[in-house]
Amino acid sequence: MNTKITLQRRKELSGNFSRMFFIQAFQNIRTINVVVTLFYLSRGLHLTQVFYLSIIWSLINILFEVPSSYLADHWGRKKTIVLGVSLYVVSCLWLIFADSFLLISVSVFFYALSNACFTGTDDALIYDTNRELGTGDDSLRRFGQYYAAERIFKIVSPLIGVLIAKDLSPNQFVILLIIDASAAVISLLSALFIVEPKRHYIEVEKMEAGILRDAINLIKNNPNLMRAICNRALGFIGFFIIWRYQPELFTKLGAPILMLGFGWSILHLGLFISNYFIHKSWSNKSLTTKINFLNLLSIISIGLFLIGWHLNIPYYWLLFIYILGNFFENARWPIFADLFNKYSNSFNRATTLSLSNFVKSIFDLPLLALAGFLVTYGLVYPIYFTFIILLLSSIISYLPKKLKFENKY
Repeated sequence: MNTKITLQRRKELSGNFSRMFFIQAFQNIRTINVVVTLFYLSRGLHLTQVFYLSIIWSLINILFEVPSSYLADHWGRKKTIVLGVSLYVVSCLWLIFADSFLLISVSVFFYALSNACFTGTDDALIYDTNRELGTGDDSLRRFGQYYAAERIFKIVSPLIGVLIAKDLSPNQFVILLIIDASAAVISLLSALFIVEPKRHYIEVEKMEAGILRDAINLIKNNPNLMRAICNRALGFIGFFIIWRYQPELFTKLGAPILMLGFGWSILHLGLFISNYFIHKSWSNKSLTTKINFLNLLSIISIGLFLIGWHLNIPYYWLLFIYILGNFFENARWPIFADLFNKYSNSFNRATTLSLSNFVKSIFDLPLLALAGFLVTYGLVYPIYFTFIILLLSSIISYLPKKLKFENKY
């Protein structure tokens, strides 16, 4: 325990965990998500344009991911998070009135900016708060709880979404967007009460070398870290490709919209429990062993999905297999968060973490463009593409059982 800080300071810092929990929880209510593709189609977009929106998202992240987190390392974690949540509020409000590809793209622009400000900065704030409190060894539990917050309202929000938008009418979509915008405002209020943790700076000459350059050198000199970054990115993109059009996919297979909401609610309940208690799961196994095992289960799930597709099994079994695969992929995230934080120094932690999201955005551009092309030939072809991505990722970016951590700050 760190005895150099006052009890008052300790109390204020400890509150960061609950503040970040509620920020994450309210930002991720997103009742529109379960029908978002159908919403876009109702506003006049084509399925290929839905993939284009994801490409726009990635371009914005490429441009602003690292600069925004460089800002977080210099300007402060709290200010950058407040800025990010504010941009998210703007995105939610704008989407209510967006009725064309161009206007929806503007909403995506603000949302991507918000994400760029938030990702990396949130993990860095939690980790540095833990370090200042003298409980750095407890980081996996804290990350697990934080990532569980992303799921807590999603246990019910997909059901709320499909119940409200059961007829897929314009007014029903607007109600969902108003709910999401209201939740975003609550998230912003929580962000205003964050307490900035103390950052642990190294020698002046290292600081003068530049935060960004130091973070890039860290990745260049640690091939295992680069392998882990690619592993996380490719696994996410593979499942995101299917998620991008899954409402259209499963409704075409005959699934009622209510069943989609129920399936996603079950998924988020499982992820909430898994993430919250991740520090107790396989406690005798290394972080990389856990990741490799979850990757294998993800590949198996998509393989079973494709087999089931060609055997014409009922849609509810296909939905179950798809949801299960999503569970395996998402369960990796708090493990990756702990892994990346152990590899980075506190003075440049936000920048280093955001470089991982920057790499993901680079992969996004060609992979999402190709997926958008494939979907024009049939709904199953992007799923084959996902299987190939996951398989190659597990081979090329396989993680060794033991990694040496160099973080001393």
